[in-house]
Amino acid sequence: MAGLKVTLQAPVTEEVVPGEFSVEATISNEGSEPAALNLTQASYPSLVLEVENSRGQRIPMPPPPVPDEKAMGPGETIVPKKSVHIRYAGFLDRSLAAGKYQLRYFSYYPALGGSKEEPLQSDWLDFTVRRMEEFPVVEPIKIRAERKRFFLVRWCCCCWHWLVCLIRRILSRKCDRIHTREVDVTRTETMSDAPPGFEAWNGTYSWHARFHLSVDEANCRITVTVRVRISGNITQAQRNAWETAIENTWSNLFKLCCKCCCCSNGYTIVADIQFVNNNEHQVVNVGATTTNMGNWSSNDTTAINHEFGHMLGALDEYYTVNGVAYGNPFQATGNIMNNPNNGPAAHHFSVVEAAVQTLLGTSCRTVSVSQKC
Repeated sequence: MAGLKVTLQAPVTEEVVPGEFSVEATISNEGSEPAALNLTQASYPSLVLEVENSRGQRIPMPPPPVPDEKAMGPGETIVPKKSVHIRYAGFLDRSLAAGKYQLRYFSYYPALGGSKEEPLQSDWLDFTVRRMEEFPVVEPIKIRAERKRFFLVRWCCCCWHWLVCLIRRILSRKCDRIHTREVDVTRTETMSDAPPGFEAWNGTYSWHARFHLSVDEANCRITVTVRVRISGNITQAQRNAWETAIENTWSNLFKLCCKCCCCSNGYTIVADIQFVNNNEHQVVNVGATTTNMGNWSSNDTTAINHEFGHMLGALDEYYTVNGVAYGNPFQATGNIMNNPNNGPAAHHFSVVEAAVQTLLGTSCRTVSVSQKC
C-alpha cells in the first residue's frame, strides 16, 4: 500500500455549481510491488472524500450505496507503474452556500489503499462555490415519534372526531380542496458496526429530503413530487426507465389515515418524479455507476429506487443506524432501505406523514392500502 499515491483534479474549481461539481482522482502505484484497492468502494465519494469550508468545518455528504457483491469482493490489483482514474459527482448539495471550500481524498482503510500508519491521501484541492438563486424558505417539519395510547382514550378520541365530522358535513363542508406545500427537511444518520472490510461505512451522513406535497381531497390521493435536474448525457428511453422504476416502486402501496373528515378510508400515496431544467429539488449526475443520491447510472433501475427513498427522507437500514441494529445489507426479507431489490415499508414515509399532518393540522398514520383506516 505504501506504493499508492493519489492526486485530485477538477475541470472547474472557480464559481462551481455545487450539485454539478465533479472531481477526478488518479491513483497510481509508484512502488515496486502490486497493490490492492477495492475500486467499487473507492468510487463512493462519501467513503473517501473529505470536504471542508473556509473555517475548517466538515461538510456532510449523503450516504454511500448499500454495499453489493462488488463492494464485498476482494478488490483489484494495481500493478507497479499503472494508474486508475475515478470520477466523483453528486456529493455536494445543490444549495451549498457560496464561499471557499477544499476537499481531498483520505482513507486509512486497507480496502481503500491506506493504513493507520500511512493513510492514502491527496493534497487539498481548493474550489469556490458561486452564489446560487435564492430558494424559498420552507417551514420546518417536526417528525413525531408514534405515541401509544390506551384503547379507551383512542376510542373516545375517535368518537369525538367523527361527531365533529358529522356536524361539518351537515353544514355542507365539501371535500374538494387541494392542499399543497413545499417540503425541505434535513436528514442525518450515523452508521456504525460495519464489519471488517467495510469500516469505511461507519460515519455520519446528512442530506436534504425535498419534495412538493399535494393532498387531493376529491380523489383521496397524496402526490409526492420530486423535481430532478439531470446533469450529464442520458437518452429519453433511459430517463423513462428511471421514471417508471421509481414511480412503480414507491406508488400505490401505502396510504395515510388522517382525522380530517375527508377520505375516511385514507389518502393513497403516489410518487411522482419530474425532470426539470430549473427550480429543482435535487440534482442527479449521470455516471457509470450509482454512487450516491446525486449520481446515478443511466442504465440502473434498481439501486436508484433506494436512493429515491433518501430523497423522501428514509434512512438506511443495515449495520447499525442511529443506534438501531439492522444486521447485514441485502437481507432476503429486508425492505428497500436494506435491500434495493425489495419494496418500501410504511415508516419510510415518515417525513411525508409529518408534512401532511402539518398541512392538514391533524394527526395521520401510514398503513398499507389494503388495511382499513
